[in-house]
Amino acid sequence: MSAMKTAQQAIDLILHQGLRETKARHSNVLKLEKAIPGKQNKQGAIAMYRSKAQMAKSWGTIYTSKEAVYDNYATSTHWTPNVFNYLTYTDAAKHYVKGAKEQNLSQINTLVVDVDYRDAEERQAKFAEVWDTAMLDVQFMPTLILATQKGYHIYYVFDEPVFVRRHANGKLPAVRAAKAIAKSLKDFYAQKLPAVDVTCNSFGIFRVPRPDNIEYFEPKMTVDFQALMTWSINFANDQHQIKPQNTQRSFYARRASRQIDQPWFQALINQTDIDQNVGYGRHNTIFTLALACYSSNVSQAQCFDILDEFNSNLTHPLATQHVQKVINDAYSGQFHAASREYVNALLETWVPDADRRVYLQRSQTTWYKYAKPRTERVNSHVHEWQADLMAHFSQRTSQDNNWFTRTSLRHISKELNICLGSLTKALKELIDQGLVYREKGHGRQATMFATRSSLLQHAMVLKQAQRLNYWLMVARFLDPTEQLLALRRFSLTSAPETTKVEQLRLVDTG
Repeated sequence: MSAMKTAQQAIDLILHQGLRETKARHSNVLKLEKAIPGKQNKQGAIAMYRSKAQMAKSWGTIYTSKEAVYDNYATSTHWTPNVFNYLTYTDAAKHYVKGAKEQNLSQINTLVVDVDYRDAEERQAKFAEVWDTAMLDVQFMPTLILATQKGYHIYYVFDEPVFVRRHANGKLPAVRAAKAIAKSLKDFYAQKLPAVDVTCNSFGIFRVPRPDNIEYFEPKMTVDFQALMTWSINFANDQHQIKPQNTQRSFYARRASRQIDQPWFQALINQTDIDQNVGYGRHNTIFTLALACYSSNVSQAQCFDILDEFNSNLTHPLATQHVQKVINDAYSGQFHAASREYVNALLETWVPDADRRVYLQRSQTTWYKYAKPRTERVNSHVHEWQADLMAHFSQRTSQDNNWFTRTSLRHISKELNICLGSLTKALKELIDQGLVYREKGHGRQATMFATRSSLLQHAMVLKQAQRLNYWLMVARFLDPTEQLLALRRFSLTSAPETTKVEQLRLVDTG
């Protein structure tokens, strides 16, 4: 398949049926949609931008059909992969796009992780690290990886679009769920790749697939929304080391606490070295401070005076119009207050000596119990045993022993000091998640274990002639659906009939 066809296939996969197939006017395609039973021809809209500079000014073009997108994607750099109900222009010349807000979303097609390095040279040097994280560490493989000017956009495309419906109370539960999933994905990547932008808009503007920027594309590797949501919930629960206990209220009258009066606000507003940075820079700082002013009932004019002075004191200040735009966004009513997670990240980035327990305290009447270090606890959580197991297998699986390790549960229990009951439970969950593969030994032979990471690493280093035979062996550990996906992804045989026969051998036809 040509690079042009691959890019168009990626665009079609991402958009699903969110746009019309053909232009409403001046179409070059014979219109047959109405003649096809059950054919969806939904009226949605996306925006595309011809450069990053134009994108920053919201100078773009609105498209409502796939045909129009195919005609113009090669000359565009960015787009909104998630579809909106409508988009409009703010000027008569039809240059500036308006309406790309989450409240206006029609359907959510994909979630994107943004990895941003200092320059293109560092981006190229870090590709192997990004690839290993995306392919080996995350439970769900990405559908698409695009190269940007200084990093990568990693797409997770849903197998079915998530349609946005507004409840009677005005809330958008689908958007809320997708934002939580996006946050978990970005937080997970950030643990492996510090260059991940965890503050980027989950439904914002990203690179458009083009023949010159596709690093990886596998149309079969779409993601089930419900499965990804389950993973997100488990990941978020595991990350909450500090959990709020029942709020203990004082007998005294509760004193209102404004965000601008809290120590973290003063800590940030007195900084002068805040500059462009990976993930947390001047824009994010000013936006967070503006939200604090908004939640504290500070007028917009007074907020501008405060932040304009703050911006002027920066070593590398923003343009005044950019400061005004950020403040306008903060006062738009879409947000309530500064986010605890963002404040925490900004303090870690720009206030190295900040004590987060002091800066992030909400009030004197709210109490938090901080989790003890594991070394001070008698019991451990299941996810901690699982981490120990993954580390144990990773240390013992290598190319020298064919990427497997032979051992017994009793030996692992003794070495990691885990009781057999806890070990069995933790191992079963890892196997169910597809992160660990097990082949029970016969007679006196020890059981063989391998991680998904080790199997994939082995497949990548094998020669082309060896890959198919290796995956036929590995397929014994997989169910029929996973067998076909594995062969589809890693088999490099060029004979279609041979591939078809080998796939049929893997399926238990009984």
